[in-house]
Amino acid sequence: MNSLVITAIAIVWFILGYRLYGRFIEKRLVNPDDSKVTPAFALEDGVDYHPSKLRLLWGNHFASIAGAGPIIGPILAVSIFGWGYTLLWVVIGSVFMGAVHDYLSLMISVRHKGRGIYDLTEPMLGQLGKNLVSVLVYLMLTLITTVFMVSVADAFISRPALVIPTFGLVGVAIVIGLCINTFKMNESLVLGLGLLGAYALLWVGFAYPITLPAAWGKETILAVWCAFIALYCLLASISPIWLILQPRDFISSVMLFVGMGIGFLGIMVIHPTINAPFHQGEFFSGDKPIWPILFILVACGAISGFHSLVSTGTSSRQLMRESEGKPLAFGGMLVEGALAVMVIMVVSAGLWWGAAPAGTVPREAGMWFGTALEKGWIVAFSNGFGNLVGQLGLPLLTAPIAGLLGAVMVKSFILTTLDSGTRLGRFLIAETLGVRIPFLAKSRIAATLLVLVPGYLLAVTNSWASVWKLFGASNQLIAAITLTTITAFLANRKLPRRYTLIPAVFMLITASAALAWEAFAPASGYFTAPNPSYNLGVISVILLVLAALTVYRSVGVVFRSRTTTPDIPDNSGHPNIR
Repeated sequence: MNSLVITAIAIVWFILGYRLYGRFIEKRLVNPDDSKVTPAFALEDGVDYHPSKLRLLWGNHFASIAGAGPIIGPILAVSIFGWGYTLLWVVIGSVFMGAVHDYLSLMISVRHKGRGIYDLTEPMLGQLGKNLVSVLVYLMLTLITTVFMVSVADAFISRPALVIPTFGLVGVAIVIGLCINTFKMNESLVLGLGLLGAYALLWVGFAYPITLPAAWGKETILAVWCAFIALYCLLASISPIWLILQPRDFISSVMLFVGMGIGFLGIMVIHPTINAPFHQGEFFSGDKPIWPILFILVACGAISGFHSLVSTGTSSRQLMRESEGKPLAFGGMLVEGALAVMVIMVVSAGLWWGAAPAGTVPREAGMWFGTALEKGWIVAFSNGFGNLVGQLGLPLLTAPIAGLLGAVMVKSFILTTLDSGTRLGRFLIAETLGVRIPFLAKSRIAATLLVLVPGYLLAVTNSWASVWKLFGASNQLIAAITLTTITAFLANRKLPRRYTLIPAVFMLITASAALAWEAFAPASGYFTAPNPSYNLGVISVILLVLAALTVYRSVGVVFRSRTTTPDIPDNSGHPNIR
């Protein structure tokens, strides 16, 4: 199968999805009104609520939602189920589920003082449901902090050339933020120079890799790098959004677009044949059923509950105009879908399928999908990307340099999700526990440490690995709850519900089935394995109860013509979502 044909069809699909379905959802359910004051202006505090131009906010939003999700998820799904089913879920899910989920959660939050999704669920789920969702969100954000902290630290250890570009970009971001917001310098000039500085750091890092003494031992080295990363996250969480996160995410987004452009150029010019199988197995591949596991694995490539945390957390507090919501959230999700498509093609056509034959030299062995994946998904992506782009013959962009560029793309977005997740965790702590403990509402440092300290301890003790198994299903359960909450808002306002109800039902059933499978799968579930993991089993059952509560509470709101569900006061003057 020619990779160019498949990629072209997918890109055209995303363009049509944005122009046709995106416009339909905007006009039918949202009807944006730029005369209304958004929370960015009404509640501006210079730290979290801050009016931001679309190009800067778009970079911040996209970099936050993308992370490693649209890269690691599709790679793992291809390795288990093949490229065909993975691609189909990405292109269908992104348009009809993920983009709708992101856009409507953003707009509901914008019209309700920028409140987080855990707050917005209370009218539907009640105080108990809200508390369960808050705990689930806290668990997920702590796990994201842990795993991505370890991922970045491991990347520093395996690729020392990444250290200078990573931390150097933070310095570049601070300079950009000060020049634009404090010294009022020309924004385009500052951003352009900042981008050149970011690329210069790549070459500096390549020439001067930084390693810690091997005598310290791998565990100590990992702990030290995790400590540096945690300190950065603390700084990024408590500082004004315009100082670090916004400019750094803008630069990261531009670097990703450049990388995506080069990757798509490689597909267009080289148009390699897809080596991976269209599908593996029938309903089962090995011991994993395609449903619900595929739909959980792909995660951010099609739909992700984490996106609703970003949309109702950082993004809704920066949006300047309601009309900018569609390009920001609906468009951002479709670009993420395009990234997932590129990743699928890079590993399916840029690498040979299977493991390298015995005796293959290490460099050539890394060009085999199975062998590269054994060393980590970052290696699999960077090797496939480097192999594909290296064939273009572009000046100075050899296969090793292209591979480094691919690794930097991945690492930058992991770090972005890490610092955004930390900030969202601070919001959650301040807006839930802060009600009862005012100190946590006032102290940004204390609220942030309640996320970072557990995350750091889980990282350095390697005790996160077992709990991480629950992340995928938990993440998609949040997406299902968000879609159900949006449907309740629409029903309460007599607006059409089917555009969110169908995705909500599908994701609720899928997430619940995944939790049930993980808990009770024959011979491999938490309760049924030879060595049972009762703690994970209990957590799975609790999450299933939350899913059941969501279904029970939503029936009265969604399926009745009249509802007694209390509404959240609307700060924007809109009588309903429109």
